[in-house]
Amino acid sequence: MLLVPSLSPWKFSYLLFEIRSVMKTSSAFTFCLVSLAATFACGADIDMVYRRNDTKGFGGQITTANKNEIVVTQKVGNKEEHFPANEIARVEYQNEPAALGIVRSNLDHGQLPEVLVGCQEAMAAAGSNQNLKGEIDYLSLKALARIAQADATKLPTAIEKMKAFNNTYRDHYRFYPVQQLLGETALLAKDVVTADSAFSRLQETHWPEYQMIGKAGIARTLLMQDKTAEAKTIFDEVASSPAATPTEKACQMEGMLGQAKCLEKMNQADQATEVLKKIVNGASADDTRLLAQTYLQLGNTLSLDGQHARDAVLAYLHVDVIPSLATQADLHAEALYNLSKLWPTIGQPARGAEASAKLQQDYPESEWTKKLSEGQ
Repeated sequence: MLLVPSLSPWKFSYLLFEIRSVMKTSSAFTFCLVSLAATFACGADIDMVYRRNDTKGFGGQITTANKNEIVVTQKVGNKEEHFPANEIARVEYQNEPAALGIVRSNLDHGQLPEVLVGCQEAMAAAGSNQNLKGEIDYLSLKALARIAQADATKLPTAIEKMKAFNNTYRDHYRFYPVQQLLGETALLAKDVVTADSAFSRLQETHWPEYQMIGKAGIARTLLMQDKTAEAKTIFDEVASSPAATPTEKACQMEGMLGQAKCLEKMNQADQATEVLKKIVNGASADDTRLLAQTYLQLGNTLSLDGQHARDAVLAYLHVDVIPSLATQADLHAEALYNLSKLWPTIGQPARGAEASAKLQQDYPESEWTKKLSEGQ
């Protein structure tokens, strides 16, 4: 029995397209299919690169790969396709380890410990292809960052490994995405020096979305240092930047979220609430982290004066009961902590106790569980 390596549907469709482009008769086509099966048995394949929001992909051979782009050249006609690094969603390598397909699926479904195990297996079978090794490392870092959201004890390890990626893969197409991961993770660890450095690298790129992410990140480090006025100036700039793509629109709303946080600190809760409601109405349902952050901030703002506790509870509940928002572990833990405090104030202590129990059970290593146990 002929053993055929696993191919994604798009890879197989692409190969058939190339065959049809050179074969003129049905008999020749049949012969080529037989030859193709023999080729599979020898392990030949193609590289596939997918843009964000594109399920079709483009297949051929990766002929150029650096921190700015990937170039894929088709085997028939030598057609080239250029993929800017900021647009790359997924890369499937020819003859990549079988474990890598499972890794991607586990990452999509939140099976994060399994991702780390699978990445170790894939790395052991990756050979000498540095681009492939960098891709495997990147997938493991995405999983580790999400694990660290729920377990603060994992933050130092995540940051250390992200820094190691920077040193090992200085010209990899995942270099800038890792800077964003590093900046976000460093902020969770309250490491403003590392976060500022990572976000500064993003500002140096020529892509507007990364420039906006970098600016907003630096503003967040300033806010963490109570430099509210300086932070708001930068958030205002991001919020008013042109937005030509959905990603840039999301970045613009990140700026608005920062504005709202600054307005709250400046005792302008009504203005902050209006900004947050605009984000809720304008954000894409796919921007789950942005929406979770917005509802969390809305709850924080509404609970300030003690007069809008019910509305604050409703805001926090969005992060608890909407599955896509609850996957943001650090934000979900914070929402549960706040619910545990607010439910009793509106006459529902039992629900407050439920929120406390859920926080302790689901996020035992969270800073919010620690605050709860310390009675803060």
